[in-house]
Amino acid sequence: MAAAAILVAITSLATGLLGTTLLRDYLVSRVDTQLQDFATMASRTLVGAHEPVPRGGVRPGLPTPFLVEVVSPDGGIQVEGNPLSHEPTIRLSAAQLASGTAPLTVQAGSPASSWRVVVKSLPAGRHAIVALSLSDLSSTVTQLEVADAMAGIVAIALLAGIGVPLVRTSLGPLRQIEATAAAIAAGDLSQRIDHPSTRTEVGRLAGALNSMLSRIETAYQAREEGETQALVSEERMRQFVADASHELRTPLTSLRGLAEYALQQGTQASPDELLRLMGLVQQEATRMGRLVDDLLVLAQFDLDRPLEQRPVDLSSIAAAAVSAASRIQPDRPITLIAADPVIAWADDGRVRQVIDNLIGNALQHTAPGSPVIVTVIRSLADAQIVVADRGPGMTPEQAAHVFERFYRTDRARARSRGGAGLGLSIAAALAAAHGGRITVDTALGQGAAFRVTLPLAMTAAAASHGL
Repeated sequence: MAAAAILVAITSLATGLLGTTLLRDYLVSRVDTQLQDFATMASRTLVGAHEPVPRGGVRPGLPTPFLVEVVSPDGGIQVEGNPLSHEPTIRLSAAQLASGTAPLTVQAGSPASSWRVVVKSLPAGRHAIVALSLSDLSSTVTQLEVADAMAGIVAIALLAGIGVPLVRTSLGPLRQIEATAAAIAAGDLSQRIDHPSTRTEVGRLAGALNSMLSRIETAYQAREEGETQALVSEERMRQFVADASHELRTPLTSLRGLAEYALQQGTQASPDELLRLMGLVQQEATRMGRLVDDLLVLAQFDLDRPLEQRPVDLSSIAAAAVSAASRIQPDRPITLIAADPVIAWADDGRVRQVIDNLIGNALQHTAPGSPVIVTVIRSLADAQIVVADRGPGMTPEQAAHVFERFYRTDRARARSRGGAGLGLSIAAALAAAHGGRITVDTALGQGAAFRVTLPLAMTAAAASHGL
């Protein structure tokens, strides 16, 4: 604003000087023209006069605004015409008298004022001096100068009175940008600038900064999420390794103990004792092999191994799983509810594994003779398999962790009955690999119902073709 005020002042001064100079030149040119015309007429009149007109007299044809003097060869001055009473006597040097008809500007009177003078030669060595006062011209020019000065002062005042609030208003977003930058520097990356219209430079700057801040926040959040996921993955890996080591140590310890006992018995052991020891070794080896297989399945899905998906009938797969479970526990009522075929987009072997794990989980955690119901249904959007039991159920805290690896609802339960805690986690991993999910609906004393949701064959085919 200071620079703008200085520029306005310089512009007003230059404009005023130029205007007054042009006006003065124009008015002086008009005065010179009037003087020249009148001097020509006056010189002709004076040449034809027989007697000089005394001071205070009037000679016809000579207007009073002009001062006319006749200078004799001896330097005497005689005023002609009817000049104003206060007109001074104008004295010129010999060089000025001999200068010809070019207009001159001289100072005369008390106080001294400017006069425009034209000299005309007369017979007998005389000269006629025709002059016109420049007081009116100077007054006009002075009034213009005062008007220009006042206009400049008013312009600067208006600039300060209107421009300062406008500049403060237009630069207001910069203060907001400063406050937002300070908040972001303090760690709040969600801050944004409420920028004005993008038609202004400040508005476009605010928009560009908002875009940059959004990218920075997204990148920072992605980095934080990546770091968090890396820490979670690392922690899960440590926990997985620790749990796997713990689970494998038990059958290995049993195998070592049985081997040491068999070696100690040597040839003294009876055939029945050796057969019993070999049966125990086989049992522990089978258990360890099953645990290793489960760990390999989880590792494969951690590596995103692809499935062999195709349209399969979930009702037929569930019927086979129920039939196999019934042969294992013939006294257990295991019921299948599947009225119609339900075609899903899935890997039939992996789906069978999911159902087997859920049925096996129900058989392990419920009392002998407690019924298990397997239901296959189809909704408008997906296919569902529900495995429900009437066991003791789970608390909300237990249900929240039931799909975690090596998790057991009863830590004191015998391993021979409770397993390694991988069956439900494998089922959840298999469901997620199919693009589905598994949930549990349970409460203490009301049993548990595990619901597996899988994509329908038509829906999956349409999605794969971009429909």
